[in-house]
Amino acid sequence: MAPVDPDKLRHHIDHVRDRLRHLRRVAAEGRDSFLADEVSQAATVRWLHTAIEAVVDVGNHVISREGLGIPRSYAEVIEILVEHGYLPREQRERFLGMVRFRNRAVHLYDQIDAEEVFDIVAYHLGDFDLFLGALTDRYFEGSAP
Repeated sequence: MAPVDPDKLRHHIDHVRDRLRHLRRVAAEGRDSFLADEVSQAATVRWLHTAIEAVVDVGNHVISREGLGIPRSYAEVIEILVEHGYLPREQRERFLGMVRFRNRAVHLYDQIDAEEVFDIVAYHLGDFDLFLGALTDRYFEGSAP
């Protein structure tokens, strides 16, 4: 079993941080501006989607390299990481919520509500920070990669 590849983790973490930068700008521009701009809405859903994909990629890499199992779904990635203490149990539902949003964005894209998307960027981007923080603390001794 090969060890966790810090360069691979950094690559995905950098992607998430870049998406978060865009998403925080959307939140700062305000709800009215967001709701009036369909292009911004579409870009925001895509940025959320790819940020969540990168988070799951980080989780899959850790699970694979640490020999924690073989997840059969995105939700199972979260469950395995929580079960083995890589992610805080008390944040489990937040992380599962990210995965549920990703699944809806991919499979039920016509049922995504712009108000809900804005609420995510306005109030829930910290969930990404919690996820990444738990793993950077473990693999980068608390320092930002």
